[in-house]
Amino acid sequence: MNLEAYLAQWIAEAPVLAGSAAVVVFMIAVAALLGFRNTAKIDALELARLAEAEGARVEDSVIAPNARQALARLSGGKLMVARVMGTDVSARIAPIGALQVAFRKGKLSARFADLGFPPLHMRLQAPPSWLAELAGEPA
Repeated sequence: MNLEAYLAQWIAEAPVLAGSAAVVVFMIAVAALLGFRNTAKIDALELARLAEAEGARVEDSVIAPNARQALARLSGGKLMVARVMGTDVSARIAPIGALQVAFRKGKLSARFADLGFPPLHMRLQAPPSWLAELAGEPA
C-alpha cells in the first residue's frame, strides 16, 4: 500500500473516528452530570447506622483520613469493618476473636479468620488505646 492510498483511507475514515470520540466524550459528560463519580463517605453517623442495623452500638471507632474505611468496636464484644464500595458502604461484623488486628509503621491491618471479606488496611497516625490493646501493643 503506498502512502497516498494510506492517507486517502485515513481521511475517509477520520469522520467516523471523530464521531466515535465525540460520542464517548458525551457519554462521560452525561455520567458526570448524573453523579456517577459520587462515592459514599464513612462518618460516625454512618457507623452508628450500620451498627444499629445489627442491634449493636458503637463504643469506639477509627475512620481513615479519606473517610473510605473504618474499624469500630461495638457493644457485645464485636468489631465492625466498614469500607466504601462505589456509592455504598459495605460492613462486616464479627466477634473480636475473629479478627487479627495489627498496627505497624502507621498502618492498621485487620484480617478476618476466613477469606470471605477482604482485609482492612488503612493509615493511622497513632492507634487509640483500645485499638493498641487489640493489636497487642502497649497502650
